[in-house]
Amino acid sequence: MVTGESAFPLHEAVGAVHLHSNFSDGSLPIEEIAAIASRKKINFLLFSDHNTLEPRRLGLEGWKEDVLVLIGCEINDADDRNHYLAFLIDREIDPKMSAEEYVAHIWSMGGFGIIAHPAEKRNFSDAYPPYPWTAWNAKGFDGIEIWNQLSEWMEGLTRLNMLWRIWHPLRSIRFPVWETLQRWDQLNRERRITGIGGIDVHAFPFRIGFISIEIYPYKVQFRSIRTHVLTSRPLINERGEKLPWREAESVVFEALKQGRCFVVNYSVGDGRGFRFWGEQNNRVYQMGDRWCSKGTITFRAVTPLTGKIHLLRDGKRVCRAKGKELVCSGDQPGVYRVEVFRKNRGWIYSNPMVWMQ
Repeated sequence: MVTGESAFPLHEAVGAVHLHSNFSDGSLPIEEIAAIASRKKINFLLFSDHNTLEPRRLGLEGWKEDVLVLIGCEINDADDRNHYLAFLIDREIDPKMSAEEYVAHIWSMGGFGIIAHPAEKRNFSDAYPPYPWTAWNAKGFDGIEIWNQLSEWMEGLTRLNMLWRIWHPLRSIRFPVWETLQRWDQLNRERRITGIGGIDVHAFPFRIGFISIEIYPYKVQFRSIRTHVLTSRPLINERGEKLPWREAESVVFEALKQGRCFVVNYSVGDGRGFRFWGEQNNRVYQMGDRWCSKGTITFRAVTPLTGKIHLLRDGKRVCRAKGKELVCSGDQPGVYRVEVFRKNRGWIYSNPMVWMQ
């Protein structure tokens, strides 16, 4: 049997995506956030402060000890709707642009854009309204946030459970929004749309009487949702030598563009070592691949911890296994991906591979 590592000798890097610093509405400087990430064994950070690339101009990108800091920005339309994470761009976007316009503009600049919290719904407070994505006719977006941790936390918030959710924030992490997963499957039938997990961290200061606390401090949220990428080269090799940061940036975004990534809920287990691939006609396919062929394909998934492993085709479960391995054969084209569950919660969500007609 071909194993995950021999099937595709790629290198795994663990990232935290959708971060805010004190350059917008986050509570800490980028350097301090990177130091916290280093202690949590995170390899790269994707910052997206609101409508500003000032930290990029100030030279804050690059290696901070053993953490690669990369900077984009989160943009929105004139009505503060349709939030979009934009990376690999050198200047801010005209705030008068519509969502359709800035998606197309970022694509034309060679940027990488991710739709943020696409199906957000909440009514706990008028001060924090939902910001769902409505501009689905936009052309050129590269990715979609299939799981936004802060959105999930706020969507389940009530007057009765508020204190409990503040004191036990990681227990609120359950599952991505089904509506988003369903749309993601549909989008991938037409072209590759990379799925990422975002934490949307701000570390809001909050007062309860005379007590001041942070809602979801960085050190806690770094233990929630992470995005793993499988890269062509290691960011840091076995001798501890780092790639020049511009090369490392290219390696990370190459993996994201190709869909070589998966999302992990760390509150129920470390996901490092997960692999998902397919074997057909002496060829091996992995996450992000798209191909046309005939015959039967064998899908394999391995996990570092035991869980309930589900193989889905076009959003519907076609095979399941309990343990650390799934092996399943199929003869129907479709969008194939894996979901893994532990402790009655979502744990790992792979990017799909697409067997086309």
